[in-house]
Formats: sequence, C-alpha cells, structure tokens
Amino acid sequence: MKPIDVRSKPLSQTAREILAVFHGAHRRPGARMTMSKLEHVVGSDPAVAVAISELVKAGYLATPDAGTVELTPAGFDHVALFRPGQST
Repeated sequence: MKPIDVRSKPLSQTAREILAVFHGAHRRPGARMTMSKLEHVVGSDPAVAVAISELVKAGYLATPDAGTVELTPAGFDHVALFRPGQST
C-alpha cells in the first residue's frame, strides 16, 4: 500500500495525540506500543482506531498484530521533527 501524502491532508487531532505519545516515550524506529497502553494514554474512543488507520495509511505506523502498533522509519522521521500541539 502506497503511503498517502499527508501534506495534502492534515492529520486528525487524535492522530497527532498518538504521535505525541511516541514523541514523548518511544523515539526510535521500530518502537512498539500495545493497544491497551495507547488506549490508556489517549483513550478508548473509536476515533483512536480511525487515527491508527490514518497513521498506517500515512506510513507512520505499522500494525504487526491486532494488539500492537509499531513506529515506522517514516514515523520516526516525523516524530523527530514533531512538536506536540503543532498541526502536521
């Protein structure tokens, strides 16, 4: 699947919150987080699943299994330049 050009479509607020979690705690390519940990930090709103899908389509996260998200090299690059609260 080809990553979407996120410059043409800004990320949702929830997607930015998920990236902020990785920015704060997991700043390396391949860093993984369980869904339960992510939901504990961001919330278990259905918007979290939509935001994860959005980040996967953007190429920033991968989902190696149903209970885990993984920061991709592109996601790492984005997180390295990311400032919490900024729009993408």
